[in-house]
Amino acid sequence: MRTLRFIGRGFFVFFLLLVYGLVWFVGWLALLLTLNGKDVRQAWFGRRLAALLVGLGATFVKVGQIMSTRPDLFPPHIIVALTRLQDNVGAFSWKDVERTILADLGKPIDELFATFDRTPVASASVAQVHRATILGSNEEVAVKVRRPGLDDLVRFDLSIMRLFAKVISIIPTIRLLAPVESVDEFGRSILAQIDLRIEAANNHRFTENFAGDKDIAFPTLYPELCGRLVLTMKFIHGVKVLDAPAARGTDGTRLAKIGFRTLLKMVFADGFVHADLHPGNIFVDDAGMVVILDLGLTAELDDPTRRAFALFFASWAGRNGKVMAKLMSDLSPSSRVADYAAYEREVEEFVARYHGKALGEVQVSTVAFDMFNILRRHRVRVNPVYTMCNVAIAVTEGIGKQLDPRLDLVQEALPFFATIRDAGRL
Repeated sequence: MRTLRFIGRGFFVFFLLLVYGLVWFVGWLALLLTLNGKDVRQAWFGRRLAALLVGLGATFVKVGQIMSTRPDLFPPHIIVALTRLQDNVGAFSWKDVERTILADLGKPIDELFATFDRTPVASASVAQVHRATILGSNEEVAVKVRRPGLDDLVRFDLSIMRLFAKVISIIPTIRLLAPVESVDEFGRSILAQIDLRIEAANNHRFTENFAGDKDIAFPTLYPELCGRLVLTMKFIHGVKVLDAPAARGTDGTRLAKIGFRTLLKMVFADGFVHADLHPGNIFVDDAGMVVILDLGLTAELDDPTRRAFALFFASWAGRNGKVMAKLMSDLSPSSRVADYAAYEREVEEFVARYHGKALGEVQVSTVAFDMFNILRRHRVRVNPVYTMCNVAIAVTEGIGKQLDPRLDLVQEALPFFATIRDAGRL
């Protein structure tokens, strides 16, 4: 039965690829004939790719979301389209919820919870969340239950992607991008997200790292009600961070500064970074604390990597494009740069382009993505940890500027760098 199901899945994937490929070609041809520019055609392709991933299901949506964090591998029109990917999908059945909790926690729902809402408060491609109260204490909790059958589905879908990557790597220019290795990277990230024990471990680590911070919190877990398929945490009463100033009268400047400080600590002090810091994962609770959710996707920097990352920013500040170029090249998992002189020249021009501007005129996100375009042109693959950190910085800056457009991430970072430098951590 399982074999037949996967044969059917294979045909379904092939059929969707054929249909969407045909739709894209017809649309692209129509845009070409109507004299639409390259930008319009590229945007069309990005939207079609995003729609295809949604049609293919959970694994492909997750891959698309992770792809959106790799501007060193994909051009801007792809990144823009994939950044908008949403994995809100229909809820799975109540019977599957009951079976999953029984299988993972060893007891039926009514022996663990006093109340348990059958209708989920959120439903995504990997899991859905139900509101409940714990038996005996009546503490209000959010119970994250993973979708059934994900293990086999994800592994099968990843095998399809890997096969496709091997086929297209026959083309020399594509082989330079290491498609098979990239699929393997994406696969490891997805497999980590579908094992909720990893999210629980990440939660404990973030909680310890920020134990002395009175502004940042992570959901309290109930270990006896957590497993590989189920995660039970304190229910957060609050609003999304961008809604807090209007809904609660919360000081937007304060929230932006907390966000910047939190990210800088994650990247440069702890070397352990939340890699999915979009506004939907950041809440402000009733006490005014910033609560960070959905801790499955992280990036970890060991000490040498963290120091190299700091050196990259220090070299940019010191207008040393040669060091920046060498650093990225030496740490790249890709092959040697074909035309190093041209690559180094572009990096030096990049540094000169931003040097001397007032801090308020420089957007870290623009700087980061400008650099990624140079790296992509010269086929320099960046260590994925660096890329995920840069994307986290760019997203945090975007949230901060919506909360207070006057704030400057670089200016906020200077005292932080001075503190950790004096403490000998850089």
